[in-house]
Amino acid sequence: MSEIASYGRLQAYKRLIRPPNSVTAGIAVVTALFLAIEPNQKPFGLGIYIAVAAAAFFVTAHAMVHNDIVDLGVDKINASHRPLPMKIVSMPEAKIFAIILFLLACISGWIADTLLGLKYPFSFLWAILNMILLDLYNLKFKKSGLIGNLIVAYVVWALFIYADVIIGDTIDVQVEAIGLFAFFMNWGREVIKGIRDIEGDRDGGVRTIAVRFGEKGGALVGSFLLFIAVLSTIPLIINPRGSIAIPYILGGFDLFIIYRSVNLIRSPTPQYANQTKLWMLYLMFFAMLVLLLDQLIIVFFS
Repeated sequence: MSEIASYGRLQAYKRLIRPPNSVTAGIAVVTALFLAIEPNQKPFGLGIYIAVAAAAFFVTAHAMVHNDIVDLGVDKINASHRPLPMKIVSMPEAKIFAIILFLLACISGWIADTLLGLKYPFSFLWAILNMILLDLYNLKFKKSGLIGNLIVAYVVWALFIYADVIIGDTIDVQVEAIGLFAFFMNWGREVIKGIRDIEGDRDGGVRTIAVRFGEKGGALVGSFLLFIAVLSTIPLIINPRGSIAIPYILGGFDLFIIYRSVNLIRSPTPQYANQTKLWMLYLMFFAMLVLLLDQLIIVFFS
């Protein structure tokens, strides 16, 4: 196999795991762990953060690959550019890759539990539970539309619940505020994605909001969920845990979300829905990154 062909296959495997989604999951759980730390608590060792982030990354990567395996027929219509419809990666290769990612998520969770000194394999079981939920979504619940989208959103929120459980026995309002932000952002994003995929979803029997109520209906429901995400940031804006810049940064993100949502309602086209879906992913990535960097500065330099 030529070097160019090898590079092409490597890129195909990279595309299968959706790096923006997987990396965002890893950053989100580390951000949640730092936000959950009490003022008198010391941060964990670097190895714990790496293990936990790796577990979140591999859980998400496994789900992305499994999704493409299950959705091959639909993707031939909605996303023919992906590696499986293009036959750059074969179905057996994709299945082996998904199994490897599953095992890597389990190993990362086990390493995190060992480093944390837990008496029970919490991170290990958490990784398995969430991969099972996401696989069930791909296999069964995706066709249910809104409820299926809810499962995807919950698994993202689960990263923040995990952090609260690991750090202490209480629920931290600010941790769960950003968790709810991520939850409703992902729920809204999944609904909006249905506008882009309406043709293939209709042929595949997937009952998204857009399929059932049209592009306008998908835009209204998706935008409503994004508005709730904006409201979820209020505790962090009113009582920020970090630098005084955080409320202004989050406020700017909120204004952009509202702007895109209003425009989507006005023009609920598949193209604009796809652009909005991507913007929401990138915005969530930068929101988590900003919060993480802010917490790192506070913990190590204040």
